[in-house]
Amino acid sequence: MNSVFSRSWAALLAAMLLVLPQGAPAKPAASVLAVDWSLTPQQITSSCATAIKAMRRHVDALVRARSRRTFDTVVLALENASSDFNDDLAAQGFLYNVSTDAKVRKASLQCATDAGNAMSEISARPDLFRALADANASKTAHGAAELKLTQLWLVALKRSGAGLPDAQRREFVALEQKLTDDQNKFSANLGNDETAITITAAQAAPLPPDFVAGTLKKTADGGYTVPVNESTIGPFLQNQTDESARKAFYIAYNNRGGETNVKLLEDAIATRDRLAHILGYPTWAAFVLADKMAGTPQRVDRFLGQIDTAIITKARQERDEDAALKTASFPGSTLEQWDQTFYENQLRKTKYAVDQNEIKQYFPVQHVVDSVFAIYQQLLGVRFARNTTVPVWQPQVQAYDVTDAASGRPLGRFYLDLFPRPGKYDHFANFPIIARRVLPDGTVRLATSSIVGNWPQPAPGKPALLTQGDVEVFFHEFGHCMAATLATPAYETLSGGFRQDFVEAPSQMLENWAWDPAILKRVSSEATTGAPLPDDLIQKMIAARYVHYALATTGQILYATVDMKYHTMKPPVDTTAVWAATVAETTPNAFVAGTHPQSSFGHLMGGYDAGYYGYLWSKVYAQDMFSRFKAEGLTNPSAGMAYRNDILAPARLREPDDSVRAFLGRPMNPNAFYRELGISPPQARR
Repeated sequence: MNSVFSRSWAALLAAMLLVLPQGAPAKPAASVLAVDWSLTPQQITSSCATAIKAMRRHVDALVRARSRRTFDTVVLALENASSDFNDDLAAQGFLYNVSTDAKVRKASLQCATDAGNAMSEISARPDLFRALADANASKTAHGAAELKLTQLWLVALKRSGAGLPDAQRREFVALEQKLTDDQNKFSANLGNDETAITITAAQAAPLPPDFVAGTLKKTADGGYTVPVNESTIGPFLQNQTDESARKAFYIAYNNRGGETNVKLLEDAIATRDRLAHILGYPTWAAFVLADKMAGTPQRVDRFLGQIDTAIITKARQERDEDAALKTASFPGSTLEQWDQTFYENQLRKTKYAVDQNEIKQYFPVQHVVDSVFAIYQQLLGVRFARNTTVPVWQPQVQAYDVTDAASGRPLGRFYLDLFPRPGKYDHFANFPIIARRVLPDGTVRLATSSIVGNWPQPAPGKPALLTQGDVEVFFHEFGHCMAATLATPAYETLSGGFRQDFVEAPSQMLENWAWDPAILKRVSSEATTGAPLPDDLIQKMIAARYVHYALATTGQILYATVDMKYHTMKPPVDTTAVWAATVAETTPNAFVAGTHPQSSFGHLMGGYDAGYYGYLWSKVYAQDMFSRFKAEGLTNPSAGMAYRNDILAPARLREPDDSVRAFLGRPMNPNAFYRELGISPPQARR
């Protein structure tokens, strides 16, 4: 996931002009902005308020200058102001995801809320909208980037209510501010969640020893406390032989955030629906999709339905296979939701001779990180150098500078924050912190981002070990990091990503590297001997790659369909009832009463609302792009540089279909995606 929490879309409309002092010393041609991660709560609050006040003043000045409204005096001035504001609050907007200090997180979250509220007001200003319209009419945006930038700003303001009558505009702004507040509270609740279960020593016995030693805490009675989060669900449910313990973990996991987050989500759904109607759209999904590749909710529903119809029978067969394993051990038993991960793991062990606990001995964290870095450097023509002199927010965090391999010119910086802490964002994501752009003085400000992860902590005296799934996720998230780093447009609005339903495609393509035999040899190193994965084990791993793939895909369809239902139904929406019904409609599974999976579905309150379908939509593009590497080689520098130049460099400047056509030399073809699912394309089935 390429997280949008740290740089809200609303911050695009921030405004604080950069004023360079007279006689300032010459700046280098390109540099990374130094960020102060040591801010106190008081400093966060003060600097946030100062930035917001300055932003309002500069926007006021911009709209008052009516004599000559051109691209430079309006669009470029607003773009520079927005980018300056984002950069000035880079730390303030990010720290609530990573700080161990609850007061810092609270101040950071409040800053994000205050900035979002201010942006809601500014983005709806009719005088700013008129200024942009006048600048557009002046025909002074001469380049492709300038024309694109102008149109994006006009669309952004129109979709933010700037063209509405006064009464509707005031209602729109108030609702947007409420939505921002609810979304931030939802995310903060998850970040602060400390859900845990207690197990006995006997229940801990089947769990991996390094997991027990590095993650679990002993209780006074000889048992263990197990934190319930993204980093623990895999090791626990895969290996826990006691069904009662699996059930306890599953139910706890699917109630993180609790009724509080359910209420926040349902309020947000109602607020979004009203916002959409004010803007003249029948539903929130219709509003959101009008600015996406998919276009309409109907097209998304058709896309999801075609896949689900094609794979549901196969998914049922996969579930039946798990049920048979359980019945063989416990005659007359029923396969429950909390059983599936365990019996899938048993299937891999018995049918494919693939044991994740054996495999992870070959994936010590530092070797994986170093090897993945080497592969990306070879592929993309870049170099990474550890920088131990720049400040970081926690001692475990590592900073790296990126340069171009051929010229040596600097390209950006990224951070690695890979292990869990109390209060930290609990998934695995890349956070864009600063986007690349050209400053008014002609120098280049380089991109900065951070991969925030939650790999299991190492046991004392031993290296942290990863599953192959962890390795695949790292290939994915580092793909997002490189996309942020290697974008080249001169404006932040154009360099800060892709259309949302394409944004996952480059990273999804790179997941395939984690399944290539030669790559697996490079990224593996047995923790004690240093030996790479043996060939026979690699072949077994590859043979087991698509175990339960149909079942997993129905899970993705479930999430995407729930998302679309939430945002096309008339409020009030009973999100639990809708979830339960959709489980039955799209998967072979049954809903577990007493759970609220939506209370921790952070995507729906973090920028992926009416957009979760994008994970499957972008996978269509990902697998087609991979076809070129499959033909030319996964470390082929020529193909890698073409990918860098044709896909990553243009970023938002070019539409995804055009970038893919440039890379492949032809239009996108979905057949590779359907082949991976083991089904024929929809056209062929008709």
